[in-house]
Amino acid sequence: MIDMTQAMLRPLHRTLSSLLICLCRLRNDDVEAFATRHQVPHSHHEVTLMESSQPASELTDWVIAGLEGKNESITSTDPIKAGEGDTIPADGLVIGNFRIVPSEYDEAANDNTDDNLITIKLLSARNGWGTGVHPTTRLCLEWISSQTNDGDVLLDYGCGSGILSLAALHSGASKCIGVDVEAEALVTAERNVILNGWETGRFEGLHTREVLPYEVCPPRGASLCVANILIGQLVRPSMVAAIVTNLEPGGLLCLSGIRPGEVDSLKDAYGDGIDWIDEQYAELSASETIGCIDSYGFDCGRWARLAGRKKVGSKQDFIDQMSDLAVS
Repeated sequence: MIDMTQAMLRPLHRTLSSLLICLCRLRNDDVEAFATRHQVPHSHHEVTLMESSQPASELTDWVIAGLEGKNESITSTDPIKAGEGDTIPADGLVIGNFRIVPSEYDEAANDNTDDNLITIKLLSARNGWGTGVHPTTRLCLEWISSQTNDGDVLLDYGCGSGILSLAALHSGASKCIGVDVEAEALVTAERNVILNGWETGRFEGLHTREVLPYEVCPPRGASLCVANILIGQLVRPSMVAAIVTNLEPGGLLCLSGIRPGEVDSLKDAYGDGIDWIDEQYAELSASETIGCIDSYGFDCGRWARLAGRKKVGSKQDFIDQMSDLAVS
């Protein structure tokens, strides 16, 4: 009788799981805002962003509505600071193949043309986290520098300043899709892409409410995904679903924002869908990260990077897993 009951419930579980993946990321107080999204006409965005003398945005209207007014800007230029007020060393941060510098870095006064490094300039911004002074950003930049191939598509989940997307574009990626819950971060990332000379079509910014299973990069999914986010968010079923379903079979996944002691919990959360690559695991402390303690003024400790490859399987396999999770 128990086996028969489970068999009868399975189709219902599968149906409900699709709704679960789409809806479990929405908090109750988000529903009204989500509905508002469908009431806003899809016009160009000069009204909200051009008021602050910034280039028109390609982001969805409801994401940027009301963010800036006259004489107000989310982003600004600075000769020594970038991101959320991070202090960058005078000659920049060298990470992998990249030299990270503030937006007003004086290239003429700092002649580094003979070192073959790629310069990435970053604006100062509200909610523009990610410059390379934090160990997790450095771990992710090093991973992107070594793993990105020509033509790859990167899903940058929790994109912040857009620094990881910029690194991927410079490494040969054809397109990057940046996702963030903070609208200001999406604006910052988009502007940093433009600042570094890339066409807006090479970067697509999405709010987390715009992310649906299997729909971010159809028909196969992204080649690579990097998510540098704290453990509390990374293990949420809605985020697990959003990341795994939008990664192509065999695609590479890099997770950071975690402490070494949280690795096992992260592996459990992503279940059997990922083959973990032990040789790509890494740890880095604040004391080993150039500019970290000087910028933050304190030791933020030791952090980890976990990497793996998505197993080849059917969409229904993952839907079944989410269904089981929903009723367990």
